[in-house]
Amino acid sequence: MNTGGYDVVVELHEDLLNTFLKVAYCLGKFPVFEGVYTLPVPDVPPDLEEFMEIGYRVSLAKEPSFEVTDAGELQITVRGETIFTVLGAITFDLEAQFRIAAIPAFDQATRQFRVECAMAAVEDVELDNQYHLPAPVLEKLNQILAIGMEAFLTGEVTTIELSPVIFSADLPFMPAGEAYKLPISLGATRVFPPSVTSGAVNLLGYTGGSAASVTDFTKGNHIAIGVNEAAMHRVYDFWWAHTTHPKTVTVMGSYDYDPPDFVDFIDSLLDWGTAVLTLGLVDTDVDLDRIWIDAGAAIGFSKFTFDLLPGNTVRLSGSVTLDIWAEVYMQITTTTELFWGLWEVDQTTSTVKLFDLEANGITVVIDNAEGVVTLDPSRRLMVDLTALDIDIPLPWDVPEFILDYIVDWAVNSIVSEMPPIVLFPAMIEQTLPGTSVSVSVAGETLEINETEALVSLNISTSGADTYAPYIANENTGEVHVRECEWAHRIALRNRVYYCTLEDAIADGYNGCAFCLPRYDTG
Repeated sequence: MNTGGYDVVVELHEDLLNTFLKVAYCLGKFPVFEGVYTLPVPDVPPDLEEFMEIGYRVSLAKEPSFEVTDAGELQITVRGETIFTVLGAITFDLEAQFRIAAIPAFDQATRQFRVECAMAAVEDVELDNQYHLPAPVLEKLNQILAIGMEAFLTGEVTTIELSPVIFSADLPFMPAGEAYKLPISLGATRVFPPSVTSGAVNLLGYTGGSAASVTDFTKGNHIAIGVNEAAMHRVYDFWWAHTTHPKTVTVMGSYDYDPPDFVDFIDSLLDWGTAVLTLGLVDTDVDLDRIWIDAGAAIGFSKFTFDLLPGNTVRLSGSVTLDIWAEVYMQITTTTELFWGLWEVDQTTSTVKLFDLEANGITVVIDNAEGVVTLDPSRRLMVDLTALDIDIPLPWDVPEFILDYIVDWAVNSIVSEMPPIVLFPAMIEQTLPGTSVSVSVAGETLEINETEALVSLNISTSGADTYAPYIANENTGEVHVRECEWAHRIALRNRVYYCTLEDAIADGYNGCAFCLPRYDTG
């Protein structure tokens, strides 16, 4: 079992996580931190205490990158830009690269995958040695800066959101309110070298599962989601208990029936017999114009049971209660003529009720129906019926062609009004929360075995043109903030998008005199 007994297992490839780290960086989700770090040196004289403080201003120089190591650990590599103030007034500009030991987690509230930063280590410090400090002093200063940066990383950067909303807590046809959302609890996390990390969750209070039994089933895709069959049953039971979808419906209709051949035969025989008895002097023509059925039914549905079978087959069973009524009518037109049809005497049209039928409290057992598990257009796991054998025992002594027609109508009504069988809510929401970035899904596959459903898919985001905060004009050589009036006037063919102003300046663009006057060099 790929899901290891958990209700849901979500597995993400590091390429996908890096994509969303880049988007988060471009959107400014990694803020600038400022503060003061006090060196942990005991017994410092009061007049030297100010020299124990290191002021810092830290921002990211580029987007972080996420990596699954061969040892099965998670790391985030960050390149930071820092301005440190030491010894009271001396400032240093530096860039530092550091690695953060990461712990994967699944946010129960947002249903997003994230990492929690556990420990940080500085790998490289590039100090702008404008003061030409001696090497030993520079070495010590680098050590102090490393201590300050590690404190910043472990104290300020705690969690990073790394994914879109994996699945919704909202099931279809449910009342409003938190009580009717799908309750979720975290089970465990696991890493699969060289590139996949996973999170296992349980639903509706379930606590089982074994992390050691979870396997990698991404098959090279960005994301894979496995849903245990036991979870599908709990989700369906929860949905059925609270859904607003009607479980009892009333259907009505009026249906014309094409009269069988023997009715036409009787009609002709009656006309011939009248002509013989009257020597042709009286000709009575009886025409059957129409036979129709007015029918109605109150249908009550029970909760179905289902069982996954090999080959994506689902066996279903349940029952339906049925109150049904039907009235069968016949419309005839009688035409009377004299003297071999030379004189029409009378023509009348009348409606005759042939049958008035009613049956209440019929239990219709649906056993061994078949279906398949599918992803609907919203990427919900649903069951589609493929074969349904229904026998309706109607206690009516009527011609077979009428009875067959009513039974067929009732069966079609049951099938068309049957409540959906909802196994799991929608997967992968279409936007990143709090942004205008859209998420698109491609290459989705669904694999079913006897114990679980495995969904794998690839994900892409909308281009930088939808979220980059800076827009440069290739024609004028200026760069603007996205909201600038002049940015809106740039022809599409001349637009270049940047996540940072520094990158745009480095590429030779001049700041706009209106929105970026500080970077306008004339």
